[in-house]
Parts: sequence; C-alpha cells; structure tokens
Amino acid sequence: MSKNKSFAFAKAGLPFIVLTVGGWVGLSKTIQGRIDAQEAQTKELNLHAPAAKQRSKKFDLHEEMDRLRANVDIDHYELKPVPRLPDEDE
Repeated sequence: MSKNKSFAFAKAGLPFIVLTVGGWVGLSKTIQGRIDAQEAQTKELNLHAPAAKQRSKKFDLHEEMDRLRANVDIDHYELKPVPRLPDEDE
C-alpha cells in the first residue's frame, strides 16, 4: 500500500511542485530583465538632462505668443482649397 502512495506523489505531487518552482524562477528572471531594461532606459534619458538645464532663459508663454503674433498676420489671409484625390466624389 505504501508503494502506491509513493507513486501517487511521484505522478501528481512532484510535477506540480517542479512546475510551480520552475514557473516562479522563470517569471522572476523575466521580471528582473524588464526592470533592468527600464533602469537602463532611465539612465540613458538622464544623460541628456543636463543639456535641457543649460538653457539661458526660461520659457515664457506670453513672450512666445507675442513673438508669434509679430510674425503672423491673422487679419489678412487667403483661402485656398484643399487638393482632392482624382477618385473622390464631390
């Protein structure tokens, strides 16, 4: 009788334990790889950060809007039709 019980564990319990531990190890390696890739990407982005901090003046939205208004005359414009494809119906 004890021989049947040991075979039952070998047929059902042992594969279950092996697959559970194997899945846990595989997932932990996969997750660690993703974390390492994200950290490497963050370090790569941080290398470019000092260039953005070296700007001589800060961005001011009002100054930018005034600069654009000086270059663009919104009172005098010309309406132009959008080019249509030859097979489009009107």
